[in-house]
Amino acid sequence: MRRSLVAATAASVLLLTAACGGSSGESSGSGDSTELTLAAVTPPSSFAVGEMAQSGPEDHYYQAVYDTLLELDEDGQPVANLVTEWSYDETNTRLSLTLRDDVTFSDGTAFDAEAVKANLEAAKGRSGEAGSALGAISSVEVVDATHADVVLSRPDPALLQSLSRSSGYVASPAALASPDLATAPVGSGPYVLDADASTAGSTYVYTRNEDYWNAEDFPYDSLEIRYLDDTTAILNGLRSGEINGVAGGTSDVTTGAENAGLTVTTYTNGGIEGVYLWDRAGALVPALADVRVRQAINFAMDRETIVETVKGGLGEPTVQVFGPNSPAYDESLEDTYEFDVDRAKELMAEAGYADGFSMTLPDFSPVYPDEQAAMTEAFASLGIEVTYSPITGDQVVGSIIGGQWPANFFNLTAGSPFEMIGLTLTQQSPFNPFKNADPEVDRLVQQAQTTSGDEQTAALQELNRYLVDQAWFAPWDAAEGTFITTTDVAVTAVPGVSVPPLTGFEPAGS
Repeated sequence: MRRSLVAATAASVLLLTAACGGSSGESSGSGDSTELTLAAVTPPSSFAVGEMAQSGPEDHYYQAVYDTLLELDEDGQPVANLVTEWSYDETNTRLSLTLRDDVTFSDGTAFDAEAVKANLEAAKGRSGEAGSALGAISSVEVVDATHADVVLSRPDPALLQSLSRSSGYVASPAALASPDLATAPVGSGPYVLDADASTAGSTYVYTRNEDYWNAEDFPYDSLEIRYLDDTTAILNGLRSGEINGVAGGTSDVTTGAENAGLTVTTYTNGGIEGVYLWDRAGALVPALADVRVRQAINFAMDRETIVETVKGGLGEPTVQVFGPNSPAYDESLEDTYEFDVDRAKELMAEAGYADGFSMTLPDFSPVYPDEQAAMTEAFASLGIEVTYSPITGDQVVGSIIGGQWPANFFNLTAGSPFEMIGLTLTQQSPFNPFKNADPEVDRLVQQAQTTSGDEQTAALQELNRYLVDQAWFAPWDAAEGTFITTTDVAVTAVPGVSVPPLTGFEPAGS
């Protein structure tokens, strides 16, 4: 496995270095500190409140037009934004919010407690990640214009984090019921989408919101985000200065950027990469319902080599979906699935699949060629035959949530163990597409949500051990992210977030 992975990665790096002209000189940059142009590997799925991903490469599209109720500081902790103060009652089921009184939406509507109520209730009713993260909210009570109480059906330790991400986006109440909101956002954010200058699914142009209450945190007068899923085009755009920044995504892009003299910022992004085994009940692929098959897949993953060669060392090998900085993490679990193809084959035989089986997965090779090659090779070692189906960037998340694939390579980002629980482990979780249920998982999740301190940590670690033993997933690594910029742009990342927030961009040297 090692030789083929190294060869595949080296070939890709050479190709991308050549595409950059093999130059080690400085990027030209636009030289215009009033304009920022970013690239993203996916287009926005929807601007409708509640439909967005919690954290991912789409963040910048939404952060441009929407404020969040809270925001994350440079340590990844919730701090004031539209909400200036907050507190829980002694049961942790009533969250009292104090709001800014000087914010107006781009359609002229005032931001107030009624707007908070309308947005949280609308978002909760939608099926996206952002809406699913609000599942514990039972109602929102308006106290007065600048005060609201969020009433929960159960304690939700992830709620403040969620309100600092896309679950906390707030649109004009006048636009919430309109189907046009999906493509024509109306927010109170730092920019306004210029529909005439934009091309849906391709290029999104934003102009400054002249009435924005926090303009000093956004130094650029205009913002353009281009959907590009071709690594050569991305690197050429960066080198020429037509693009100022993009998430590294793969080691190939990062290496090509370094060779081109671009700035590469590395940070802990909270992502867990690997093979996500969605179909644990065997609805599409009966073999995946057998825990021995899922365990075999885990034994077939050479995590150390994958991180070294495919990820360029950017990550920490792990068998857990809770990262090393999480209270749920248990270092002793890392020996559970040491790379052992012989043991994997024994388990496959015990489960009645000595000759393997077949399944159809989405083709991510245009963006993640080496990751897909590594996954394919591991499956092939067990006789698992994979057919890859073409897919476009805007279809990825929807197809996963819709239960189209039994498994796939993926990267899920969560700033806390409770966010990962909300994303993957409950009946309402968007990334539990087949709605798999397990009484032991449910018991441990409830125990973790309703306790605190050492008791909560113990419940989280017990949950983690169960997930690893049952091989619910086949993680590879706790990822480190890179963000690439031209030399005239400085960027500050936030731990636990896929891409640096727009507040983290400024002209270099400013």
